[in-house]
Amino acid sequence: MSNGAADRTGGALGRAGTVVGRGLHMLLGLVLLAVVAVNVANAAGRYLLGLSVTGTDELMVYAMIWVVMLGAVLSLAGRQHIGIDLLPAAAGPRARRALHLVHDIAALAVCAYLARASWLFVTRISGLGTTSMGLGIPMSWPHAALLMGFAGMTVVAAGLVARDLHRLLTGGGR
Repeated sequence: MSNGAADRTGGALGRAGTVVGRGLHMLLGLVLLAVVAVNVANAAGRYLLGLSVTGTDELMVYAMIWVVMLGAVLSLAGRQHIGIDLLPAAAGPRARRALHLVHDIAALAVCAYLARASWLFVTRISGLGTTSMGLGIPMSWPHAALLMGFAGMTVVAAGLVARDLHRLLTGGGR
């Protein structure tokens, strides 16, 4: 995480959030390296030795889903998500703070809704007892990535709303 991103994450989540964010960045990077290693080993085994390990494709896909969803939490916390900042860039400080507040309220509402929908789906699929074809793991595990990602973004968005509201009312911050 760059220093600027750590500062923005720290502003949204406090010092503990910065430590957790840095640790999560490191973990996600290591998971990506592991996915690459599994992919290389599987390709080498398939083309050089004629063998393929069952479930490696599933493992890589499920790991990527978790990386994307947890990375989305970090992106929201650091305001590093994809966006068009034409309006906030042209706005004055007070209007910019108001635009951030509107954005964060929308993110809070959408993520809370999706977290609830994910919770309902994960509990339903858990009850069915379905497992993946290659690894044989419960399908609730990969689907829980969406639940954890949207729940995490809901918590972050709530913190951003509180911070942005405070900044709008007091005139502080960027």
